Amino acid sequence: MRVLQFNVRAPGLLAASVDEWVLRAQQWVNATYGNRAGYVRAPEDGRTGWPTMYALTRALQLELGITATSDTFGPTTLSTLASKYGLVSPTAPANIIKIIQSGLYCKGYYGEDISGVWGAVTTNSIAQLRTNMGFTEVSNLVSPKVFKALLTMDAYVVVENGSTEVRNVQQWMNRKYVNESWFYIIPADGHPSRDVANALIYALQIELNIASPNGVFGPNTQAGLRARGSISVNQSDSGSSSFIRLFQAGMIFNRYTVSFDGAFGSQTSSLVSQFQNFSALPVTGKGDYQTWCSLLVSTGDTSRVGGAVDCVTTITPARAQTLYNAGYRVVGRYLTNVPNTSLDKKIKPGEIADIFAGKLRIFPIYQTWGGEVSYFSEQQGARDASLSVQAAAGYGFDRDTIIYHAVDFDALNSDITSNIIPHFRAIQRTMDQLHNPYRIGVYGARNVCSRLADAGLTESSFVADLSTGFSGNLGFPLPRDWAFDQISTVTIGSGDGRIEIDNNIFSGRDYGQGKVRDVGPKPDVRFDMALRNDLVAAMETYCNSLDTATTLLIHDIDEAVDKVLAYDELITNLSNSFNVRKALFQSNPFWEYWKMTYEDTIVSDTAVRLWYNYLTQEEAWRRSGMIGQPPTPMPENPDCSTGVSQIFAWASMRAKNWARNNGLHRGAPMDPGNWHEMWAEWQRLNEDDNYNISTVPLMLFEGGARRAGITGQRLTYTEAEMQSMLASYQGDGDLSITYGKELIGVYRVFERFNATVRQR
Repeated sequence: MRVLQFNVRAPGLLAASVDEWVLRAQQWVNATYGNRAGYVRAPEDGRTGWPTMYALTRALQLELGITATSDTFGPTTLSTLASKYGLVSPTAPANIIKIIQSGLYCKGYYGEDISGVWGAVTTNSIAQLRTNMGFTEVSNLVSPKVFKALLTMDAYVVVENGSTEVRNVQQWMNRKYVNESWFYIIPADGHPSRDVANALIYALQIELNIASPNGVFGPNTQAGLRARGSISVNQSDSGSSSFIRLFQAGMIFNRYTVSFDGAFGSQTSSLVSQFQNFSALPVTGKGDYQTWCSLLVSTGDTSRVGGAVDCVTTITPARAQTLYNAGYRVVGRYLTNVPNTSLDKKIKPGEIADIFAGKLRIFPIYQTWGGEVSYFSEQQGARDASLSVQAAAGYGFDRDTIIYHAVDFDALNSDITSNIIPHFRAIQRTMDQLHNPYRIGVYGARNVCSRLADAGLTESSFVADLSTGFSGNLGFPLPRDWAFDQISTVTIGSGDGRIEIDNNIFSGRDYGQGKVRDVGPKPDVRFDMALRNDLVAAMETYCNSLDTATTLLIHDIDEAVDKVLAYDELITNLSNSFNVRKALFQSNPFWEYWKMTYEDTIVSDTAVRLWYNYLTQEEAWRRSGMIGQPPTPMPENPDCSTGVSQIFAWASMRAKNWARNNGLHRGAPMDPGNWHEMWAEWQRLNEDDNYNISTVPLMLFEGGARRAGITGQRLTYTEAEMQSMLASYQGDGDLSITYGKELIGVYRVFERFNATVRQR
């Protein structure tokens, strides 16, 4: 009796988890061929994957007498299979049948116990496989091309939110072109891909009678397409022509659901106009040459002149004039150089002023490397966010500028999942911690840009379409949030104005920046720990000179200094992101940590926890229908100052609501009257020092505005303004005046050392 223990996949769905029959296929192929020269063992893990398909391919090659085996089911394997068996049938040798049955299990179809006997189950599975591929004629035999397709990881059912419209086109192409020498069965999974994109170009070359079709959109294909002319409303395919149907296929692959019927009607024309508008093409509603180009290859028509450029070359006044005369208006330039290279591509002093004087705008690109998957990680993402903020602030880029972080390699889908998404998640988390001084963009292939946008990790895409061979470009549509589309490298101008650029189509979704803030006063930088002892000594001298309470403190001055220095990168980045001296953000955390007592950390904090534990239990008791005894009431203690900077939850919420209304914070509105929100905020302030310290700037800005009408964030606050802001941390009573006087002295100590470091 045949028992399938773990094969719970839908027919045709590649196994994603352990499958008993995939495991048996792996065990059989290893046991049968494991000692044969040229064979590489399959993993025995019950999971379908390329290593198992490669093992089955090598097994087939050995059965065919091919001694120079490889993972590739290439022309030699195909021709040898065709000459030896033609259409593989139930009379084939048992091991050939077992390879087919093993492949069927790996593809998600039943393989008749890997018995080597071709019975009704194998026949039905092959018929179902062929139907899913798109073939309509009745045949239960296995052609060499079907055999080749069987031993791939291609799917023939819709997977991972694939499009049924795309699948219909893929199945049609399999039916129409399977007998062409250049054509191999493509996936029918609802997703455009490299193979599908190449097959479409091959098919167009056949339609255009191009000699020696090769699947490359080269000069002969482009010339043939120009000569064919545009497709207009009411035109339709006739006879054996599929020209309009191929255009419709291109539209469908680019996610525009037109009718796939070979007739160019008004509905198709309307959707073509939408595609042209989205792609920044002339809107004609026709299937014209430029539209064909944009449907077929990532660069589209490379002769187009875009409105934007990016370059590694310094923009001088002469080069700015060249760019402007050529019709360009936006320039992408680099915030940093790549370490350990001689390429000097970052923005030079005075260059931004020359760009603006040349009537151009600028968008910043951040790239220190990003040229391979191993670069990308959560740790590196957090570091890149920090460094990009420092660099952008150093050039004076205003808040909300989009910084394009580079993913400059052919990232596979698996690379995006394993490395790039975690990397950008860390960038987002770090930017959130800094109250989002800059918006996050990405430079990369289409698939990279789209997946990051879909994950909510980026707001704008700079598309590396110039890399036409990237697997993440072929078969993928333009990202919905594309701002710049890099399509060609050209040299323009002459003499001092000569410059090599990457020519970018400009969508208008990001106009870049037309101004930067004054960077005359130098921004703060990371502290030099060699000065730590001197800083502690200076702080002790100042604090000991004060007539301030020091009874029952649990931290001394050097511990408080060290606590602040432990978060120096965060505080420096907050300083840069808000364009404010970092000493202003160091003063309150230092003072509150130094002045902390057991009353603060044990008694008050414990009382708050007990109160909210009671509320939680009481709420659960009511939801249960008030079964049993209610929880014991506790004294009401909804809030206290807590965490490293001793912040009240209500004060934090007030500051964040104010900051949100003033464009300094992106979080949702907070309701101090909702005890769940109050409790959540208090816990974060208590448990997360980064969160606590990141709240300090908003407290100071809100307090300064409320207390003294201080507006804006700037490096040039007066001492009176800063003293008022520092004082507001203590409220608005008489005690706050003394507090402000004490804290401005702390500010002066920190600022003296910060100034020493930043002036070097």
